[in-house]
Amino acid sequence: MFLNKARIKKIKLISITLLCIILVGLAGTYYIEKLTSKDNIIENIKIDSEATLALKFMKHTSSRNGIREWILEADSARHIKNEALAILKKIRLTFFLDDGKKLYATADEGTMSTLSHDITLSGNVNLEYMETLLKTEQLHYEKKSHIIYSNVHVTITNKTSVIKADTITYNLTTNQIILEGHVKGFFSEIPDF
Repeated sequence: MFLNKARIKKIKLISITLLCIILVGLAGTYYIEKLTSKDNIIENIKIDSEATLALKFMKHTSSRNGIREWILEADSARHIKNEALAILKKIRLTFFLDDGKKLYATADEGTMSTLSHDITLSGNVNLEYMETLLKTEQLHYEKKSHIIYSNVHVTITNKTSVIKADTITYNLTTNQIILEGHVKGFFSEIPDF
């Protein structure tokens, strides 16, 4: 079959027309996309000029002579420039006692010295040992002496007693607790049936 000149012209015309339509369609799509699209704007960026490091989650384990003393976890941590200090939020702290038992502390916020590993907990502080609960607004831990203390009001409760005091010092090595200042207690005996 021969293609005559008229048919070839017709095919060329249709091909050129389709090519033009495709090019106009692509150019139109590009132009419309440019008009309707917005630049990506990043909002709510907070730049912390004080922190050298910010973490969404932190976990730190402290050991002495190969024996694990405590594990600290925080939902967020910021290491402050030139202060050797970590500012922590939503803290969970587990102390490992010599008898194999654990002491659990929680707080809304706190700090840890990155040099001495001393810790300060504040805001809704709870210290839990078995069925005994200590509540206070601020609690300190000194790593070198392995002591927990609070210089603000504390309340200690369990099934049979409530003790309140102005201060507490708890030596984790000797297991000695000292309560001072307006110490008051309520004790009751629950009979065993």
